[in-house]
Amino acid sequence: MDEYKTVDSSRRLAKVILASSEFGRPIVGPPGIPTNRAKILRDAYASAMKDPALVAEAKKENLELKPGAGQELAALAKEIIAQPLDVVQRMKKLLGER
Repeated sequence: MDEYKTVDSSRRLAKVILASSEFGRPIVGPPGIPTNRAKILRDAYASAMKDPALVAEAKKENLELKPGAGQELAALAKEIIAQPLDVVQRMKKLLGER
């Protein structure tokens, strides 16, 4: 997009569209979860994704493990939700909504 000097609103729209592939199949907690509890859960999940038995089982079943860090996904979600109205309207148009 830098090469073609893409305007900011189009960059934002592309980010919204492509974000779904970054989210994958997230595991989420309820709103207002205490920070320390979220950290415990995120650390446990990250540890599980590195477990040799789990990795071997996934490989055996031809499953891809590409876990995203909780903090990164949370930041991405906040960024996607905070899009300006023009980006939201363009996304709705792409989705066939009015």
